[in-house]
Amino acid sequence: MVKKYATGKRALGICDRCGFRYLLSTLRGTYVQGKPTGLLVCDSCFDPDHPQNFLGLTPVDDPQALRVIRPDVAEPAVPPYVPPKTTFP
Repeated sequence: MVKKYATGKRALGICDRCGFRYLLSTLRGTYVQGKPTGLLVCDSCFDPDHPQNFLGLTPVDDPQALRVIRPDVAEPAVPPYVPPKTTFP
């Protein structure tokens, strides 16, 4: 069973943010993280979904460690650092 809705050029709708009346065809839906919120807002109240809302949705692989490391044999090995002893009076 298909429900049909009336379509009218002069149908009015109310903006969910500012509460003013606008043509229903000019109201736009809002989205948060790409999902619809169900709010219809006018053009002056419309905020596009910010790209920063999508952080963390895409896995990022940023390897920094080397798999096979080999020390340079041309230079002598550096002795480990030993702090000097201090004596207190």
